[in-house]
Amino acid sequence: MSRGNPRVGSSVRELTRLGLLTAVGLVLALVERQLPPPAPVPGVRWGLANAATLAALALGGPGAGFVVWAVRFFLVQVFSGSLFGPAFFVGGAGGLLAWAAMAVFSHSRRLGAAGVSAAGAVFHHLGQLAAAAVVTATPGVLWLLPPLLLLGPPVGLLTGILVGMILRRLRAAGALADTGAQPGWSVRQGDGGRVIRPADLLLAGGSVALALVLVFGRPWWAAGTGTATQAVVTVAGSTWRTLDLRQDGVYPVEPAGGHLVVEVAGGAVRVRESDCPDQICVLTGWISAPGDMIVCVPYRVVIQVVGGTTGGPDAILR
Repeated sequence: MSRGNPRVGSSVRELTRLGLLTAVGLVLALVERQLPPPAPVPGVRWGLANAATLAALALGGPGAGFVVWAVRFFLVQVFSGSLFGPAFFVGGAGGLLAWAAMAVFSHSRRLGAAGVSAAGAVFHHLGQLAAAAVVTATPGVLWLLPPLLLLGPPVGLLTGILVGMILRRLRAAGALADTGAQPGWSVRQGDGGRVIRPADLLLAGGSVALALVLVFGRPWWAAGTGTATQAVVTVAGSTWRTLDLRQDGVYPVEPAGGHLVVEVAGGAVRVRESDCPDQICVLTGWISAPGDMIVCVPYRVVIQVVGGTTGGPDAILR
């Protein structure tokens, strides 16, 4: 009796695994969109969906990781109505660069799943910010990198620890005998019972150190000097209005395809309401220090606090 072609059986198992991981990633991504972000900074999320990409990378190599990420990302954009919009290109740039970074770092014998995930988080933010600077036509958005470098690695470490624990249990149960994982990845080499390795912490610590260097080396003069007195609102790279922070007011903004309301009170500014899907601009809350910034990627709106003095506001709605 013929036992069938083993290559066909292996291909079926691989397709089944990719389908399951894609479905898990899709569910986690949709759940994640309903959760408040860990911090009100554009681009910061819990990284739950990345667990599926990381697991696929560990079990099937870079190609499997890319398929799971790409299919999941495309489906999420379709379901959320963001396909080919500004958020699509920003998220896509971040996800693609994160996958590439994890594929490279997964070949290191020193890093475990936690370190690879943390590296993915860092490069995800780099890709997002670079794309956001292009989409909003505002290079100053890149100054959001320091807080992202501080917040990204801890979230990435937590995701990697979760995936590492699952992989360790699967390996102990003998379920990873023919995964096709790439040489050097933690599934094949064993981790001595450690969920997180020293090199993982070193990589995350290096990201934090870089963030501190950028914070203390930031040219604050570029945003003005002295006490913050203005907030510059730009839409698609063009200055829409310069608001006087010494004068309370409410300012409706009507970017293409959307609506948001900017409020000035007590020397600070915020986005009081917006119909954008992520609501990150609203969750950012009040900002008042020179250099502080609110970014709404879907509507390409950037609000930055600056120092110096000019004329009063263009309009005040009581």
